[in-house]
Amino acid sequence: MYVLVVDDDMLICENVKSKLFRIASDGMLECETANSVIEAKIAIKTRVPDILITDLNMPGISGLSLVKYVKENYPDVHIYVLSGYDDYQLVRQAFVSGAEDYLLKPMEIEELREKVVNRALRNQTRQDEKEVSFEIQSALAFIEENLTRDLTMDEVAGSIAMSYNYFSRRFKECTGYSFPEYINLRRIDLSKSYLQDPSLKISEIAYKMGYNSASTFSKTFKKYEGCYPADYRRAHSITEE
Repeated sequence: MYVLVVDDDMLICENVKSKLFRIASDGMLECETANSVIEAKIAIKTRVPDILITDLNMPGISGLSLVKYVKENYPDVHIYVLSGYDDYQLVRQAFVSGAEDYLLKPMEIEELREKVVNRALRNQTRQDEKEVSFEIQSALAFIEENLTRDLTMDEVAGSIAMSYNYFSRRFKECTGYSFPEYINLRRIDLSKSYLQDPSLKISEIAYKMGYNSASTFSKTFKKYEGCYPADYRRAHSITEE
């Protein structure tokens, strides 16, 4: 997480920076400072921050113009403004221009922790959950394409560049099933349509579904469906040749 702090008072910049580093765990946060809007724009063009914390009352170009500039050109940046007790109108304009929240001077470390650092971490966690969800969806698509052959969890995890252990945990959390359970459920579900084709022997269906024997297929089918494949076929008025 990269934070840019902007204030014409260097002591305030360093104070905010110091508090951020006290809050954040090692390696979690990078922080730079700028003492004017011009310096800030140069810094942003060099590297766009995840979070901008800017004063509103600065000589020359105001912090409000920086808020507008960043929101128009870098809409993904989270903006917080520094304000005094008598800055209500400026803060109101900052909200209209795209600021997310304000930090009151003199700044308390707990306010900085909750409004900026913890909120940023929660947002990042939610965003990570959405990658992860996309990656699991990709894994499920890969499984469907390869369901009828011998398929290992290591291979599927590799298809989305995820470690074996992390994939195993996330797969269970996202689907509600372990990897072997999901594979068996999908194979058994698919096998039902084949069982309604009287031209196919149960042994043939077993191999089509990726099982190495009709016996393994029958036992697995019984486990998940409560009956054997032959019973399922008879119940649907189809007899095996």
